[in-house]
Amino acid sequence: MHDIELDLRYLGVLDKALQIAGELGPQAAVRYVRSSYRLLSKVYHPDLHQTNRAAAEQGQKRLNAVKERLDRTSDEELARCLGAAARPAEGHPRVLVVEDEEGLKENLAELLQLEGFHVATAANGVMGLRAHLSFRPELVITDVVMPIMDGVEMVRQLRQRDPNLKALFISGFFGTRSIREELMDEIRRFGYPMLAKPFRPSQLFALVRQALI
Repeated sequence: MHDIELDLRYLGVLDKALQIAGELGPQAAVRYVRSSYRLLSKVYHPDLHQTNRAAAEQGQKRLNAVKERLDRTSDEELARCLGAAARPAEGHPRVLVVEDEEGLKENLAELLQLEGFHVATAANGVMGLRAHLSFRPELVITDVVMPIMDGVEMVRQLRQRDPNLKALFISGFFGTRSIREELMDEIRRFGYPMLAKPFRPSQLFALVRQALI
């Protein structure tokens, strides 16, 4: 699905398409993808952007290339790809890593993948909420202090979707006293483990296994 995935990411519809495939089935996701392209082609039409015509023409050119590839992909093939991506792999837990520090986020993902976990990443709490919908992880590993939405608030909102949410907090800086107090309250009430930065991989794996029990 690699080429199709890149195209759908460019269109900005991959996460929503996977969510729809998981909830309503792959055929519904295919209809969403096809209609999204038609809408975007109208948005980028150069005649509607005289002051930014060059940018619109470039966007339209990229959309046309995407359309050619999608036109060569039958609805049945696209449905198979979306359906397979939306289904969790058997026997391999899914872990969502939410961390605004790019290097640490990628290191965490690589470590977990080497241990056999399926991993998705997000750079802040809002992106974490979106990723949770499409990825449906068994465990969320999240930093505490992040821009836009902190990890504590994200976990609270995720728990409204899933009361049995499993989460692991990581942090080396609490930002404000109120965030630290909110974090400790979450840990006391729901038993979430916490890992202080810096930490060893063995510490991470031990807490991940503990959280997934």
